[in-house]
Amino acid sequence: MKNYSSEKLRTVSVLGHGSVGKTSFCDALLFTGGGCERLGNVDDGTSVFDYTSESREKKHSFGSSLATLDWKDCKINILDTPGLADFHGETIGAISASDMAILLVDSKDGVEVGSFKTWSFTKKADIPVFIYVSRVDRENSDFARVLEQTREMFNKHVVPVVFPVINGESFVGLVNVITGKAVDAAGKDIPVPDSAKDSLEDYKMQLIEEAAEADEGLMETFFANETLTETELKKGIKLAVKNRGLFPLYCGTSIPPVGQKFVLDSIVEYAPSPLEAKPAAVIDGDPVSPDPQGGFVARAFSTKHDKHVGDMVYLKILRGSVNGSQEAINIARHQTERLGNYYYMNGSAREDADKMVVGDVIAVAKLKGTITNDVLCDKSKQVKLVPISFPNPVYRAAITAKKRGDEDKMGAGLHKLGAMDPTFITRNEGNIGQTTVNGMGELHLMTMLARLKEMSGVEAELFKPRIAYQETITKKANGAYKHKKQSGGRGQYGHVLMRIEPTPRGEGYVFASEVSGGNVPTKFIPAVEKGVIEAMHKGPLSGSEVIDVKAVVTDGSSHAVDSSDMAFKLASSKCFQNLMMEAGPILLEPIMTIEITVPDDYMGDVMGDVNSRRGKIQGMESQGGFQVIKAAVPQAELYQYTSSLRSLTQARGSFTQSFSHYEATPREVQKKIMDDYQKDED
Repeated sequence: MKNYSSEKLRTVSVLGHGSVGKTSFCDALLFTGGGCERLGNVDDGTSVFDYTSESREKKHSFGSSLATLDWKDCKINILDTPGLADFHGETIGAISASDMAILLVDSKDGVEVGSFKTWSFTKKADIPVFIYVSRVDRENSDFARVLEQTREMFNKHVVPVVFPVINGESFVGLVNVITGKAVDAAGKDIPVPDSAKDSLEDYKMQLIEEAAEADEGLMETFFANETLTETELKKGIKLAVKNRGLFPLYCGTSIPPVGQKFVLDSIVEYAPSPLEAKPAAVIDGDPVSPDPQGGFVARAFSTKHDKHVGDMVYLKILRGSVNGSQEAINIARHQTERLGNYYYMNGSAREDADKMVVGDVIAVAKLKGTITNDVLCDKSKQVKLVPISFPNPVYRAAITAKKRGDEDKMGAGLHKLGAMDPTFITRNEGNIGQTTVNGMGELHLMTMLARLKEMSGVEAELFKPRIAYQETITKKANGAYKHKKQSGGRGQYGHVLMRIEPTPRGEGYVFASEVSGGNVPTKFIPAVEKGVIEAMHKGPLSGSEVIDVKAVVTDGSSHAVDSSDMAFKLASSKCFQNLMMEAGPILLEPIMTIEITVPDDYMGDVMGDVNSRRGKIQGMESQGGFQVIKAAVPQAELYQYTSSLRSLTQARGSFTQSFSHYEATPREVQKKIMDDYQKDED
């Protein structure tokens, strides 16, 4: 592939709800632009973008993928992204590397939750967006309804640049509002049908008005002439698109490819070049502007595993350039990396590159330690970028290796997967004695297990994790315990009197001694405290950590020969355990705050399900045709909730969650947990 200057580059991420036809659209763009000789097809496994075995088997994209084409002397990098919420981490990574996005909406189904979510990602990233209505040849498609939905739910400044011509139920062709040209259902040029001329005139005036608002000079011209020339119109559209003041809407079909030329023309004409990008924010210092002559800065936005060359790190070049081989420093890991093996990618196919320039997207192999979200830069001009904000995991499961002895290999493999995907997090949770994996959903975790087996040969299984309960008390209790043991030689003797009482929630553990007269020698008081602390690690209700308790040793007795640190530690530990059961013990459970986004039609079912999970609805907010339900739900009730929500909403709902607080478990739930714990102990 020839080298391109930065102003001739465009990187576009393609977004949308699952099953809206993103990958087919990307294949159609690539074929139309001459990036491949044969039109790829998702259904028959020939898609350039869905090249992994998991994607071809499931007919879904499980990661972002990159391919490149040349259009009108510009290089266009196309990033296909997953539509499933389980893999939105890959989507956000791709957006961070893009100059603009194309958001697909189905002509029949309209704006769905996934559309709304990915729209919010582009809004946060502050990048321009084209909207594309897919499959306009489908029966019961409704372009006018979808247009109104996008204006209502996305932005009122959505204006068609391409619209379909429908005769009855038949798709006739497409009309380009700017050029006034039309094509038929096979993509061949035709005159604009009479039935489309009124819409053409109406949409053209809408575009002119939007373009005029982008620039004062254009506005004055518009007021004077009541129109704009084609040159003035294009200038205004480009400005408005760059500033997110206009969201051009396109449409077409992917099989056969119709309408892609109009989109490619607009990417070249109206999408900003990398040199027009907003500076990248840094943690401390001046933002990183896209200066071709500046010190080299690149960010890793995705990591893939290639069976032939190993890990491939995908970089977005934010400043400077690289010619041939060059060293750079990984700021996060204080490690030098050699940039010597880098490639242009077309799906799984790679082509050697000999140069990196600002704005390009490059895959780099054989890096020692660089992972997703790391920054590589010139050693003499080091910067720390504000990291990409990936979503927090919403699904948690315990994991174990199926084969004994594979634990270390499993741990290494999970660590590697976490480095590749920031939304996949492994934790060794000592308080519950389990290793847990956390991801964006059940499908996400099952996919990671498949990758673990492929990469390291380890088979693992998931199961319901324990909950990190806590225990505390509600009232004071006094008591004593005497540890006395004689076994022939030196005996064991420790005797303590103790009082325990609750402390304010969050104050934690307090220990004090009120012993006077030397009945418990001062040298044994630390052992008494140690016994209390050890007992607090395993409460009597569920074996969980005890919190917010004050323990006071008030008296006791000792033996001149048989008393020891061990004897007093055992006595205080047993005394504390006994007092816990007399002090009104309660079990505390973790409560999660969740936000569920669902179409209006499913709100009642979802709220009913939340209530059945002991959840408390805290509020609702309307966003277009969707409802955002905010609720507090016990963590114990959220296992496999992603699957339940998908079933309840026909895969149209999504949710986020975060830890909120601990609160007392209902009495009947506490009893069941206690009974289960006692059975396990017995």
